[in-house]
Amino acid sequence: MNTSATSISSPFSYQKHTTRDSDQHAESLAQWNQTYNQLSAGPFAGSLVDMWFDGMQVFRETTNRSVSQAGTSWENSYVIGIPLASSGSGLFSKQALPPDALFCFRSNEGFALRTPESFDIVGITLPEAALDDFLNLGSESEVQRILGGPPLVLVPPKEKLDELRTCLSAMFDPSHFEPALLGYPQIQRAMRSAIMGHLVEVLQSASRAPTPAPSFKGRCHVVEQAIDYAMAHLDQAVTVSDLCNRVNVSRRMLNYCFLDVFETNPIQYLRALRLNGVRRELRDESTPVQSIRDVACRWGFWHFSRFAEEYRTLFGELPSETVRLTQRRP
Repeated sequence: MNTSATSISSPFSYQKHTTRDSDQHAESLAQWNQTYNQLSAGPFAGSLVDMWFDGMQVFRETTNRSVSQAGTSWENSYVIGIPLASSGSGLFSKQALPPDALFCFRSNEGFALRTPESFDIVGITLPEAALDDFLNLGSESEVQRILGGPPLVLVPPKEKLDELRTCLSAMFDPSHFEPALLGYPQIQRAMRSAIMGHLVEVLQSASRAPTPAPSFKGRCHVVEQAIDYAMAHLDQAVTVSDLCNRVNVSRRMLNYCFLDVFETNPIQYLRALRLNGVRRELRDESTPVQSIRDVACRWGFWHFSRFAEEYRTLFGELPSETVRLTQRRP
């Protein structure tokens, strides 16, 4: 649904999406450039509500599978992510993301996030130039003190975080909020004021998450290098030996690193990347008609019955079903 104000009114946008694919979910967030790869097995189900008003973007997304996310928000913006509910800890920019924490990053730095199996989060995206005015912290140095530096995880007092969560949840609850109300400039200002009032209290009272142990940071670095290489050579059926040679570690150490960071081994992670690549091609309506076998071969799958079973295990449907559902899309 896309609703815009007309006569009464200040410009706004309200969009709601229900998704059944991690790529579809990533594409649904307006003005972001991001890639999602599904990591845990089972049919994907997601929802996204995306609101733009009064110079800010506020969105809520829910996912039911562990997903590796990477990308950037719109240019010259600052993003604050507030998990509402989570089945466990995630990983953000080489830092553990516990359920009662939030994270921040600038658009020019981008982000890397691994979500837990079930994840419900609200994101607030603001223009960098307007951040000081929005947060009303008094000075640019105060903004830098609280939010400056690389992407970070903040741990606020639980009661302050819960107040912010309650405020945000109400704005996405259809029993309490009608999207058409955004047409009133008074409603937009009231919503921004409510969000920023709670957000300032959370940010000013939050502490930075404990610095990860050097061993964990080192393992994150190894995994990051390995993934960067694998992502740059996805069409070459990268092997674990290739990754070991690239990052100069043993197979055992690479396995430890992936288990610690992604809770899976490098073989399973590479397979998930390749299966996501196959699915991406099968869902791409702009590419010429091609056989599933050809696509599978290009991604290094040669045992086709095993490939089909692995695909169904990860995504909850056979490759042929993906093609059929894609062809039915309006």
